Amino acid sequence: MRRPLLLALLVGFALLLSACAPPIDATAARESLSEVTEGPAPPEAAEELDADREPEPIVEPLECLPYLVITARGTAEPSRGQLLSPVSRAISEARPGEVLQLDLAYPADTDVKEGGTIGARTLVDTLNVQTEACEDQRFVLLGYSQGALVIGDALAAPGARLIGETVGEVSEAAAERVLAIVFYGNPRFVGSESFDYGSYDPRMNGILPRPPGSLDAYADRLRDYCVAGDFVCQSSLDLDEAPHVDYYSNGMQQDGAAFAITRLDPPRNVDGRDDSGDATDSSDAAAGGDATEQQETGGQRTAD
Repeated sequence: MRRPLLLALLVGFALLLSACAPPIDATAARESLSEVTEGPAPPEAAEELDADREPEPIVEPLECLPYLVITARGTAEPSRGQLLSPVSRAISEARPGEVLQLDLAYPADTDVKEGGTIGARTLVDTLNVQTEACEDQRFVLLGYSQGALVIGDALAAPGARLIGETVGEVSEAAAERVLAIVFYGNPRFVGSESFDYGSYDPRMNGILPRPPGSLDAYADRLRDYCVAGDFVCQSSLDLDEAPHVDYYSNGMQQDGAAFAITRLDPPRNVDGRDDSGDATDSSDAAAGGDATEQQETGGQRTAD
């Protein structure tokens, strides 16, 4: 049966999820995010990457595997040992040979307006280009801290963005290809959204809260993880860096990976059928599986 095998797979993949949290300067991180709204001048990249002025994509087509998993790292995260790396790896291991992994090429430094604009344009173009180049490829998007801001703003309408207002929009066809989105420590977190998960206080928002409802189109495909005391997604004045890196060890990596995996097609056997013995139904594939199953395997929402 599909569900027991899926659960067994998820338990195995959970054992792969481990990484060491890097040191974080909470004061510098908070200041860099706050500066997004303090300076009225647009970043240089806003003009250079204006999609109306420069409509040609800034990326080239990638391989047309069934799934593309894109990770957007947090500010100053190293190239190795990122929070999202084991999450992406678990998804890839769940569908051997079917997943292309891409770390979004953007600075992820303390100049959030400049670097975030580059990241947003790169993501928008990547999703649109891959949709045109690959008939059946679909997407999983993973973002941590500044990376969550970049992905969320790229998916939102320009009027709801803080960065990347000029970089164009994800096409309707590309948006439909997004199967799952997972955020951790999101500076644009809003405590009242239906897709929030974690030990957060629902009365508190992130440092740069997003207009409520901005990502409603993706609500059933999105999990936004936030823990109590995280100075980024809960605007904590304590500036204790520990909660913002708690995602490395609190089980939310596993939970986010499990959620994304349940949004994929059932795994295929060598005869081309899914593990229930039935041929894969394209309508079920488009929906990403049964919603009840997602809740059971993907973890429970908590808001204390």
